[in-house]
Amino acid sequence: MLLLLITLVPRPAQAAPIVLRLATAAPDGTAWARLMRALGRDLEAESGGAASARWYFGGIAGDELGMLDRMKRGQLDGVLSGGVLCMRLSPSMKVLRLLGMFQSRDESSYVLGRLRPAIDAEFHDNGFENLGEAGLGSDIIFSRTPITTLFELKHARLWMWDLDDALLAQLTALGGAPVPLPLQDAARAYDEKRTDGFIAVATAALAFQWSAQTKYLTELRMGFLPGCMVLTNRAFDSLSLPIRQALKVSAARFQSRLDDLGRSQDIALLGSLFAKQGVKTVPVSATFSSEFFEAARIARESLRDKIIPGPLLDRVSAWLADYRGEHANDRPHK
Repeated sequence: MLLLLITLVPRPAQAAPIVLRLATAAPDGTAWARLMRALGRDLEAESGGAASARWYFGGIAGDELGMLDRMKRGQLDGVLSGGVLCMRLSPSMKVLRLLGMFQSRDESSYVLGRLRPAIDAEFHDNGFENLGEAGLGSDIIFSRTPITTLFELKHARLWMWDLDDALLAQLTALGGAPVPLPLQDAARAYDEKRTDGFIAVATAALAFQWSAQTKYLTELRMGFLPGCMVLTNRAFDSLSLPIRQALKVSAARFQSRLDDLGRSQDIALLGSLFAKQGVKTVPVSATFSSEFFEAARIARESLRDKIIPGPLLDRVSAWLADYRGEHANDRPHK
């Protein structure tokens, strides 16, 4: 009878592990994807198996605006964005896309840090929890023929991500002829000679194999690309406090690894790996550099208050001036 009573006593139900549904445009099999899988393992370990991540790679959940729609409909819990979604949800992040504004990863990281309270507030107001942001590197040019002058840059039909409104507005104001297309159409458009090259960060050119298609790269630092990881407020608020903490710890570790990866890959790719693929680096002359940065400045001023508010532009300019003054003798980090 005692054994029977023991078997009939209800036991506390074991909560089913939470699986966060996360999407990204980054292709599977890349260094980016390996870091994302590591984040999932970290989350599982930190939460004692109470939570894990299921990743949808390569834009299988749609482009970044499609992912946003899926999150709003409850079909995804979060996204690792390569920039566009970040800037839609936090307009202050568009400051990194300003042509010629930043000259190093360190500068972009410094400004992102200063902007963090505003970025967090903008994400929250739009229904999302910011789990971390990072600069993904500077846009450079990968092309079929060498681009050595501002005139050649303006007349080159260069692919750019069609969702990047800030870059498109500036290149147009600059007098350029960009070809905005979706990520999945970039390689085919180049093969079909509808474009002459790509505007992309080095790690993206490697991940999407655009560097294998092109013959030249021009390391003219243009805008910096911000990345971010967000979770819907609905998904985040539904987590227990221990799981939230586990997620934040895992996300912070991922953010640090992503920054380290970006820096090390830029050094390796621009140092020798692109050359081993047969991509030749085009020297940027002092004339080309000065003409580009002056044209970029004019384009920025012409779009004042259209990409970011003028007071924010002035504030960031002051931060950069202070930062450069304090680090005038430091070795620059690209």
